[in-house]
Formats: sequence, C-alpha cells, structure tokens
Amino acid sequence: MFNHSNSLLSSLRNRLLLPICAGLLAACGGGGGGGDSSGGSGDGGGAPDGGPVTISGKAVYEFAPPAAACRGLDFHAVQQRPIRQATIQLLDAATDTVLDAGVTTDTGDFALSVDSGTEVYIRVRAELKRTGGPSWDVEVRDNTRSTTAPLKQRPLYVLDTDPFDSGNVDVTRDVTAATGWNDSTASYTGTRAAAPFAVLDTAYAGMLLVLAEDPQVTFEPLDIFWSSENRPSDGRIEDGDISTSFYSSENNLFLLGAAGSDADEFDDHVVAHEWGHYFEDVFSRSDSIGGAHSLGDELDMRVAFGEGFATALSGMVLGDALYCDTTLSSGFSINIEDEGGGTPGWFNEVSVMELLYDLWDTAADGVDSGSIGFGPVYRVMTGAQAVTSAFTSIFSFAAVLKEENPLDAGFINELLAAQNIRADGMSEFGDGETNDGSGGILSTTDVDVLPVYTRIVPDGSATNVCSNSQYDRDSGDELVADGNKLSEHRFLRMTIDTPARYSFQIRTTNLGELPPDDPQNDHDQSDPDIRILLNGESQNAVVNGELQGFSGAANEEVFTTSNELVAGEYAMALVEFRYQDEQTPADYPARTCFDVIVSPAP
Repeated sequence: MFNHSNSLLSSLRNRLLLPICAGLLAACGGGGGGGDSSGGSGDGGGAPDGGPVTISGKAVYEFAPPAAACRGLDFHAVQQRPIRQATIQLLDAATDTVLDAGVTTDTGDFALSVDSGTEVYIRVRAELKRTGGPSWDVEVRDNTRSTTAPLKQRPLYVLDTDPFDSGNVDVTRDVTAATGWNDSTASYTGTRAAAPFAVLDTAYAGMLLVLAEDPQVTFEPLDIFWSSENRPSDGRIEDGDISTSFYSSENNLFLLGAAGSDADEFDDHVVAHEWGHYFEDVFSRSDSIGGAHSLGDELDMRVAFGEGFATALSGMVLGDALYCDTTLSSGFSINIEDEGGGTPGWFNEVSVMELLYDLWDTAADGVDSGSIGFGPVYRVMTGAQAVTSAFTSIFSFAAVLKEENPLDAGFINELLAAQNIRADGMSEFGDGETNDGSGGILSTTDVDVLPVYTRIVPDGSATNVCSNSQYDRDSGDELVADGNKLSEHRFLRMTIDTPARYSFQIRTTNLGELPPDDPQNDHDQSDPDIRILLNGESQNAVVNGELQGFSGAANEEVFTTSNELVAGEYAMALVEFRYQDEQTPADYPARTCFDVIVSPAP
C-alpha cells in the first residue's frame, strides 16, 4: 500500500500534456481544466500605484453520495465539500511561474497575493504537504500517464482555473472541482475533476482520526493512484488493469476509476478501508497474506484481522456504519456495526469488524453498551501489536487491549463472547480457543483448525501438523487456489533458550505414493513451506513472495538458518504450497500432513 512533483507539470501546461490528457484532469490543467471560478467581485480593497491585490475564495469539490441502499450514485444530490489542506497556487498565465502559494483551510478558504494588473490563474494541487509536527505527504497521481517515468513520478492531478486579470482591487474567486457528470446523457461527459480531490479528502479524514490521539504524529508519505482507466481486470498497472482497489506495502494505494465497470472515488468507505491498510502497515504491523475474501468466509486469522480492522476503521474515519461500494447504477452495502454473515469467530473478518467498531462507537446495540474510543485501539496498534511474538490477529490485539485497559476488560470480554471468541485466559497465541469453525468439506466436524498454535520443541523430535484446503473448495469439490482460508496455514510456536543455528526438516507423511517427480512439472508433488518470525521479523528470506533457503527431495523441505536464532519466542506458519498454486491438479489431496523437526544445526 509510499512523492515528487512532476517537473513537467508547469512547463508543459497547455502544450504536450494537454493533448495527451484531453478530457482528463491528470496533470494537464490547461484551459478550464474542469475548474470553475466565480466572477471577480471586488471587496473595496485597492492597489494604488500597482501595489499587490489579494485574491481570495473557497476551493470545493463536488461529491456524489450513494443512492438509496447503496444502489449506485445519486447525482441529483451532489454535495459541495471543501478541499481541505491542499496546496493552492497563483501562477503567471504567460510563464506558468508560481507567484504565490498557500494551503487551503479546513473550510476550503484561501488567500493569495499578486501585483495588480497581472494575468494569472489559480491551481489547486491534489496533494497534502506539511512539515514539522505533525507532518504528512499525500499525493494523488495518474498511474496510466507518462508511463516511462517511475511510478512515484507519474503525473500529479491539478485543477486550474481560466486565466484572468488580477485587476487593481481585492477580488473573490471560488474554485470548484466538478464531477463531470451529465444528467441529460446519464454519463460522464466532462472532466472528472472532483475525483482526485474526493480521494484526497478521505485520506485527510483518516489522518484527522489519528491526529486527535497523536497531535505531533509523522505520517509516512502516501501515493494514491487513481485513473478513469483503472478497471477490475488483470494486466499491467500502466494500462489501468489493477484488478481491484488495493494498498501495497510500498506505501502505494490504487483505486478503481473506470465509470463503465466500477469507480471508487466517491465510495469513501472503500477509500478509507484501503487507507486503513496503509495505517496498519506504517503505524503498526500486518502479517496478512492478502488474497480473495468474501464476507462470512472462514479466513486465515491474519487476513481476517487485517480486513476486519480496515473496514471498522473506515466507519470510525467517516463516523458512519454504512459501508457502500457502488457502481454507477448498482452496488452493495455492509452494516459495520451489525452485518452478520458466516460463522462468528476469530477467523471471520465480520466478527473482527463488528468487535472493533463496537469498541469505538457510542451507540448501545445489544452487548455493545459502552465505548473505549479510538485512543486505546491506537495505542495497542502502534505499540504491542507492532512487536507481538505471535502473528497479527484478533488474539494479539485483544489480549493486550484488555491488559492495558483493565477497567474496560468486562466490556471487551462481552464483545469477544458475542463473536464466539474465547476471552478468559486469552493470550496473543489464542491459548484455550475452542471455536473450530463451521465444518469443512472433508468432514462434518472441523479438522486441522485447533489449537490455534501447535507447540514445537526444538530438540529433534517430530510433531505432525496438517495443512487443509477444505475452505478453498467449492460445492463441486474443485480446488480454488486462494491460499488464505482457515486451516491452510497452520501456526506453530517455539521457544529458543539456547542461541544457535537451527535446522528445520518438514516431511510429507500422508500422501503415500505420488507420481514420479518431474523437474519440468512438479505441481503434483507436495511442497511444504514455512515462515519463521521473531517479533514480526522474518528469520528466513522471502524473495518475490517465495521463501528462500529450502532444499530437499520432493515432498520434503530442509532449511538451516544462516545466522544464530537468539533466545526468544518464535512464531511459524506452515502451509502446503500446492493450495496456493493455480497449476495444482484438481484431484490433488485436500489435506497434507507433515512431520516438523527442529534441532540445533551440527
């Protein structure tokens, strides 16, 4: 899910970028550029002898709210919202030189000065910049333009007014970023100038939630990429094929914008959800492995926490429990406070979402009879959650939340119990958890779910653990290689008392005779993988998403740490890679068991 100004932006205004961006807003700005300016009404101030005049006004963007039941957008109820804290400039119309600059206020107001009788235009940049304490750096860019440039140097969106004479009296000129929507054709026919500013404003709303708890906070730079060509298809990001709106760990946030399929700029909960992944990544820690997920799925607990947290945070950021994800004429909603769906538990993003939102909101709803606000959540996320010995999950979060807020422990326990998550004796490792889900396809009762963590003793003894793809199989028993469902990754824990290099041996034990190993096609062979963490730091290298350092015959992996493992509590995630491999044969067994053997290296 991280900022440079485009050096071409000023010099190429009205020239090269204008034809390239015809009909778009991306860093071209010439002519009207989608911006409106009210007439220059003087306020009585004068500029004798060619002195300076003040050009003031309000910068706003048009926001199309969701229609009833989130079924599309309502362009008959467009709202004008202030463009907050954005860079605003006054430029010489002849030379594109910046004559004065400032930042819009939280009400969108601005004031700029220039010599009287100067031909100028106003530019609003889709960026938030602040140094000192607090500080931030957020930019909205077009990933589909100037594609030979590095991603973080793609064109920044700007909004320009028509040129005008500054006159010789102080003047008011408001600036509006319009939606570009045409009611008569029920389609976008104008420049979609409002889009990048709507996105920027949602990011600012997220920052305000954090600033209320930490007024001197430093936000890591964030680049947001939106384009009217960004669509839900696979391919190249340069072509707009981004699959879905998503955050990546390089502090990049990508958003859909193709009006004919899906566009998310006015889906502020979607934007805030992805900003939540940014928050978790840079302020806390996320061990989520990502992947496809739907409400009610039995998920890998790391995914369940990350997705549930992001959705809950979107409700906190916007002060609204109704999450809307729309297209132009359709869409769906999520009631963050009381959605339901699937089997409640530590593996369900809905459970995590509702629990976290109920911690924050003040509305009484069933067992949700209190509120601890965002402060305690923020302190756990930026503190213990970032360095937990376990993988990030509802267990690592809630165990510390109760410990740090003993007066609210009863309330927290009630919310946990409502989601069928064991509260008594809770630890970051989920000790004592008894909820094993709703039943996999292989049996009427769940297998390979509990305990949440299996204890491994590093003395050369074998511990048998099974990876089970039961939740990745549809009703026709066809393998779907999501790789992120419950029971696929099995969690292990191990205490190292004596620092040393350690050897890991993982042997497949239950598959019997497999087809002969073909080096050109090994997708029918078992391939166990294990990831080893100490307080969130990987102890075996990951390159291009794959663990490095393993060797061994088919159905076996051997790994020796290159450095000493220091004394401490280690967490591990063991998985059969074939359940993530799209080329795995459909008849590959849904359950693979392994002997895990850890011993000091000779």
